[in-house]
Amino acid sequence: MWSRKKLLSGLLIMLMICLGTMVFRVQNAACAPSGVDQGEDKLVSIDFSDVDINVFIKFISELTGKNFIVDRRVKGNVTIISPSKISVKEAYMVFESVLNINGFSTVQAGRVIKIIPSPDAKSQNIDTGVRKSGDVAGDRLVTRIIPLRYADANDIKRLLTPLVSKGSIVLSYSDTNTLIITDTLSNIERLLKIIVAVDVMGIGKQISVIPVEHADASKLVKNLTGIFTARSRGEKGKTDPDMVVKFVADERTNSVVLLASEVETDRVKQLVALLDKKVPRGDEKIRVYYLEHANAEDLAKVLQEIPSDSGKKQVEGKKLAPLVSKSARITADPATNSLIIMAEKEDYPVLEEVISKLDIPRAMVYIECLIMEVNVENGLNLGTEWRVGDGIDNDDGVIFGGYSGNSYSNFNSIVTKGSLPAGFSVGVMGERLTIGGITFPTLGAVIQAYQNDSNVHILSTPQVLTTDNEEASLTIGKNVPYQTRSAADNATDTYSSYEYKDVGITLKITPQISKDRLVRLDVYQEVTKLDNANEQSNDRPTTLKRQIDTTLIVEDGHTIVIGGLIDETLSRAEYSVPCLGGIPGLGYLFKTLSSGEDRTNLYVFLTPRVVKNPLEAREIYDEKKKEIDTIKKGDVKLYKGGRLSPLE
Repeated sequence: MWSRKKLLSGLLIMLMICLGTMVFRVQNAACAPSGVDQGEDKLVSIDFSDVDINVFIKFISELTGKNFIVDRRVKGNVTIISPSKISVKEAYMVFESVLNINGFSTVQAGRVIKIIPSPDAKSQNIDTGVRKSGDVAGDRLVTRIIPLRYADANDIKRLLTPLVSKGSIVLSYSDTNTLIITDTLSNIERLLKIIVAVDVMGIGKQISVIPVEHADASKLVKNLTGIFTARSRGEKGKTDPDMVVKFVADERTNSVVLLASEVETDRVKQLVALLDKKVPRGDEKIRVYYLEHANAEDLAKVLQEIPSDSGKKQVEGKKLAPLVSKSARITADPATNSLIIMAEKEDYPVLEEVISKLDIPRAMVYIECLIMEVNVENGLNLGTEWRVGDGIDNDDGVIFGGYSGNSYSNFNSIVTKGSLPAGFSVGVMGERLTIGGITFPTLGAVIQAYQNDSNVHILSTPQVLTTDNEEASLTIGKNVPYQTRSAADNATDTYSSYEYKDVGITLKITPQISKDRLVRLDVYQEVTKLDNANEQSNDRPTTLKRQIDTTLIVEDGHTIVIGGLIDETLSRAEYSVPCLGGIPGLGYLFKTLSSGEDRTNLYVFLTPRVVKNPLEAREIYDEKKKEIDTIKKGDVKLYKGGRLSPLE
């Protein structure tokens, strides 16, 4: 009796302790914070552009009132575009998505939340529980335990393994026929839809995954569902369980997940094989690609040269990369600089990759040129020139005319008051004299001696800007008529035919830029001019031509010189007064001796400057704006930081 009372007393005490514990837990649950209190309904804007992820974490902490412990490996920048305001609860879901994209996850640890790399989060105290209904989809890392009723856990694991996110975990526990999945909550919700569809009662049912190559899996599932739903219904509208087929489309892998009997599975596979065909020719989608930098006509020619699939071979059992099919059609529209492509579905990835790599901005080259001709003349004139003149303003004449060895000059046309030749000159005045039967009004003796050295002739200083691998051409000159045919109808009418040819300076340059900013220049330069001796003969003009055709490699901003073509002419002449120049001894007083040496050198200076962005182009513009375009004698400013000194 006593022992029974003692036992009842002990049970009563234990019951009171349990009731007290339950009350304590209920009170604590009622007082526990809900994470985000009444501020969840507040609307906020979370528009960020390339901000540090730790700054964004601090913003969410202040917004939601949550405490975070951030792992030191959490680094990076984030960009969030949110034109409209969202609630605080939605902002926290965006926060979890941002962390997931950058490879981080949140783990609850008491009153604080740890932010660590996702691979480490799987072994931490993440949210774990049996499949829940009403979970709000998000990108936080969770573990869900999913018991299966009908399907086999190992079969479902093999089904879901290709469908989970990278780095996620899918485990099967055969003893309780349970799945354990660790993944983001949003992806688990997607997998649950597949599990619900396949975990159904059915004898002899099997799960199959049918990959779709050409058709769209979602559209194909709609068609299959309509076909097999109508087929499974009997005449009285009852459904035959053996003919029930379940379809689920997995858009990520473009596959059809099928639950059906073995017989129905074979029928579905046969039907899918018939429907999953290439689009018939003529029904391909036409795409238009608007080019930003490349020329549409040039790029179309390149794309048309891509080998077709008829030339594909296998090397050592490995399939080569996909090529463009023979049915692909590529057309260029010059008006919009676009490509119009009609091809099969598998051709577009190859074409788009090639277009993206070729449609890029091309660098330019700014080329400064100096084309000059250096004439080195060593001449010596020594002797006595006798000139005749008339009185000017009641004075004796000074340098009016003379004898050049062939005839006398017209006195009246060359009378110039007070004019003297350049250089050292001496004039001797005298009375009227008669020499050789000719009476001169006044006699003056002019003795001159001068010596000339080199002269620099700047033929052209062109500056051209051209694109990489594009030819720049410059022509400066005139058209000279050449008589090609002459005929006469009768004694008085004559007809002539002429052909015009360019005479002057022609420069053609094609640059090619290397990755080290070395510039390869294909240069063609030609200088033609009329021969002074035959310049007046319009029907048979003679031209002198100097030509350079070469290939050079120059560093960016450096100067190179080519040329040095030399034309050397020696001349000697003697002029004397008739009769008097032949007097022995005294004849030197009435003659002039002239000798000369003329050498011509042609030089071409080139300075290429690579322009790869607007900043480099602006630098050249500012530099040229400050330069003086005039050329001073003996001082040619053409290149930055240097000058071309007079040549001797």
